[in-house]
Amino acid sequence: MSSIRELHKRFKAWQNSPQRFSPLDSESHRCLNCDQEYTGRFCPRCGQKTSAGRITWDTVRKGMLDIFGLGSRSLPSSLWQLMWRPGYFISDYINGKWQSSFPPIKMLVLVTVFVVLIGRIIYPDYWNVMVDEESMPITSTGWQYYIDYVSLWMNYHLEWAFLFVFSLMILPTWLVFRHSPRNPRHTLPQGFFIQVFATTQFILWLFLLSSCAKLMGVDSVCSAGSSQYEDLAVVGSLCLIPVIVVVDYRQLFGYGWWGTVWRLMVVVVSIVVAADLLATLVMINKIDVNSLRMLKLVLFASILVLFAIVLLLVTDAINRRLWSVKGWLRPLMAPLVLVCIVVILGIYIETIDRGFWVGLFSFWDE
Repeated sequence: MSSIRELHKRFKAWQNSPQRFSPLDSESHRCLNCDQEYTGRFCPRCGQKTSAGRITWDTVRKGMLDIFGLGSRSLPSSLWQLMWRPGYFISDYINGKWQSSFPPIKMLVLVTVFVVLIGRIIYPDYWNVMVDEESMPITSTGWQYYIDYVSLWMNYHLEWAFLFVFSLMILPTWLVFRHSPRNPRHTLPQGFFIQVFATTQFILWLFLLSSCAKLMGVDSVCSAGSSQYEDLAVVGSLCLIPVIVVVDYRQLFGYGWWGTVWRLMVVVVSIVVAADLLATLVMINKIDVNSLRMLKLVLFASILVLFAIVLLLVTDAINRRLWSVKGWLRPLMAPLVLVCIVVILGIYIETIDRGFWVGLFSFWDE
C-alpha cells in the first residue's frame, strides 16, 4: 500500500512539474556558424546549438524528422503529457512555455492524419464507420443542401469537425472561468488553443479506446458498419467528451471536482440556449410578421436570453465571492430583477395562449 501511495505521489509531482532542466555549464564555446564566443548551449547571436558541427546518426534522424516538421520539439512527449496531465500541460502552454510543447494546431492535424491512416490500415471496416471512403451524392435542396454539404465535409475532416464542436465552448468558458484560482482572466485567443488541445486529446483517446474495443471483440457482438455499432460508437464518443473536459478544466482552472462540474453545466446550458436562440431567429424569418406565433417566438427568445444572463450573473457573483464584500442582496439584485422580468413575460405569454407552457415546444412543428 505504501508503494502505491509513493507512486501516486511521484505521479502528482510529475503532473505539476514534468520538466527537469540541467544546470548550464560555464565552459566557453565558439560558434562554428558566426564565430561568436559564448557560454551555454546556444549561440546568443545566431541561435545555433553548441553540439552543432559533428554529424552523427542522431543528426540524420533529426534531419529525417524535420521533413515532417517533427524535429524541433518532441511530438510524443507532448502527446504523453496531453494524455496524463492535460490541464497542467495546457496551462503551461497558454502561460508562455511554448518551447516544451509541439505546436498545437500542427499537432491536431498530424494526430488526425495518423489516426485516420493507421485506423484504416489496421481496422478498415471499423474506422470506415466514422470516415467513409466513398463519396455520398447530395440530392437535397435549399437549406438542407448546405447542412448535408457541411456534414459530409466534416465527415472527411475529423479534426476540424471536432474543433468546431469544442470551439463552441470558447466564449462560455471565458465568461464562467475568468475568475478561477488558476489562470484567471484568460483571454479568448488562449481559449481557442485550450479547445485545440482538448480536440487533439479527444481524437487520440477515441482512437486508443476504439482500438482496444476492437481488440476485445466488440465488433463480434455488433458488426462493424451496422447501425447498432454506429450508435455504440456515437454514444461512446459523447460519453468521452464530458470526462475529458472535466479533467482538463479541473487541472487548468484549479477548482475542485464539484466546482468544475457545476460550472461546466452552466457552460453547456449557455451553449444550448444560444443554439435554441439561433433556431428561434431562423423560425422568425420564415413566418408572417403579423402573426400571433411571431409574438410567441420573440417572447420565447427573450426568455432564453434573460435565463442565460441570470445564470452567468449568479455564476460571476459566486466566482468573485461578492457576497463577502457587498453582502448577498447587492450581487443578486440584478439576477432577481431579471427573474421577475422572466416571470412577467411567462405570465403574459400564458394570457395570450392558454396552455402555452404545457406544450412549450409544440409550435416548432406547426
